[in-house]
Amino acid sequence: MNTFLHILRYKNLIFWKISFTRDLSTNLKNIGSFLVFGSFAVGSFYFSNFLTAYLMENVRIGLFLLHRFIGMLLFVFFVTINVGNIVVSFSTLYRSPEVNFLLTTPVSYQNIFVIKFLDNFFYSSGTLFMVGFSVLLGYGVYFDMPWHFYLVSMFAVVVPFMFFAACAAVIILLLLMKFTSKINFRILVIGILLFYVLQIYLYFKVSSPIHLVQEVMKYYPYIDLYFGSLDPMAIKFLPNYWVSEVLYFYATKNYIAVAGYVGLLLSTTSALFIFALILGKSLFYETWMISLSLKSVVARNTEVKGTFFNFGKRSFLSPQTEVLLKKELWQFVREPSQWLHFVVMMGLLFLFLSSVSTLNIKLESPELRAVVYLVVFIFNIFLINSIALRFGFPLISLEGYAYWSIRSAPITARKMYWIKFGVIMIFLVGLSLMISWLSNIPYLSPSDAGKTIGIVESSASQGPVKILAYFSMVITPVVAITLTSMNFGLGAVYVNFIEKNPVRIASSQGATMTFLLSIVYLVFLLASYFYPVTMLFTSDAKNLAIDWKTLEIAFLMIVVPSITIILFVHYLGVRSLRRDY
Repeated sequence: MNTFLHILRYKNLIFWKISFTRDLSTNLKNIGSFLVFGSFAVGSFYFSNFLTAYLMENVRIGLFLLHRFIGMLLFVFFVTINVGNIVVSFSTLYRSPEVNFLLTTPVSYQNIFVIKFLDNFFYSSGTLFMVGFSVLLGYGVYFDMPWHFYLVSMFAVVVPFMFFAACAAVIILLLLMKFTSKINFRILVIGILLFYVLQIYLYFKVSSPIHLVQEVMKYYPYIDLYFGSLDPMAIKFLPNYWVSEVLYFYATKNYIAVAGYVGLLLSTTSALFIFALILGKSLFYETWMISLSLKSVVARNTEVKGTFFNFGKRSFLSPQTEVLLKKELWQFVREPSQWLHFVVMMGLLFLFLSSVSTLNIKLESPELRAVVYLVVFIFNIFLINSIALRFGFPLISLEGYAYWSIRSAPITARKMYWIKFGVIMIFLVGLSLMISWLSNIPYLSPSDAGKTIGIVESSASQGPVKILAYFSMVITPVVAITLTSMNFGLGAVYVNFIEKNPVRIASSQGATMTFLLSIVYLVFLLASYFYPVTMLFTSDAKNLAIDWKTLEIAFLMIVVPSITIILFVHYLGVRSLRRDY
């Protein structure tokens, strides 16, 4: 225990020493970061407050539906945290040089496991804490919650909820690494991916949001009542359900029910953490040894000879372009945390798209249909931004100490910059086109789509909503290029050649700043798109004339600032490469 506390104290002293010995430019960056974080927190508060008011007063979905939708969002949030922690914990526990050093010291394996696990959790959760508290504040102000709501909901609900996801992630990782010695690692990864895909599919199959809306609206205007009988029994055992129940019963001032669900969440999270400690004590060192053999197997299996991607194979490209492209490929493939995270994200993305492309959108209210469309549209863009942040932001930093070889080679840094950007941009633009097309299938040609797919039901007409779908398919690639440019360009500005872990690079202060700025851009995009979407759905439902100028103005409001952002961030990115590292 003394050794454990000594290590924590040592890490804190190093942090404070570095913080107080930084130069003026770094301190100015920190001040700028504080202003961005603060502005984002204030913006999150107002956005949460506005969205809650809009859903309750304009759309009139009622208390029960509001909190069931919150529960569904929390389920996606839980899965995201869980999957992210699996990948990050793999890099932190099995690929960290610090772990290699600590294993040579007289520190127990359990203490090393706990230190790295907690370090990983708090390192990657700071921004989520801030966003969560801002969102809760906006929600609580609308419902005029008592002062103790904010303390209980943040520290007894949100933090344990996130910690529950992290504990479950590290338990899954330990078991995954344990079975790696008996089952092929790639087969295990595919099995885990299929498990998550099946989990999400079953959740939304069992708790269909459209079916829930239709059932609750039968009792209109008494939609604030508690319709717990509509909840499937299976989802009542999930932590996201407990959190949504806490919020609902707080809003209805049923504090006894609040205490029951808070106690259930805290006790379950504590039990899961204890189980993770016991499992870490018995399996951590053993699985760390297994990871060494895994690393050598991966290195052997990635040796591909006689193909286009082999360095000895010439292609139609110029030598400089060819070698840089092949280097990017092998740099990605030979790092398990890279392709593992990529496979998981693509699997979850495919599941989401397959669900959205067959979405039943038969809703009576044009306002609710507009909200559903906007939610899907923004979530599509958010997925693209998440991939750009995770894989685009670290690209320059991953050169590491070998960056000197590129600077000393007969190749310009500018060319290296644009080749790296071209690789990630082409992939994400292609992905954005596919996402946009699949998510707009129910709106493009409902009658034809229904015949082709066989399971799409829609009441959308061939007129205004179809035009909106085509408009979204044009805007989405522009937004994808903008977000890719932001993440890649600012990744060059906040470059870090010391950190070798791409996951930690994508969770650094610079990455967090980039993420917050991209969220500001998404909010601007939502504000620019809100009125045209609502107008077109209303025109479609009520056969009103369409104001085409609204679409033209929205197009210019999105495209012009996007082009400005693209040019500015690439100017900063290319300029940053001239610095002497």
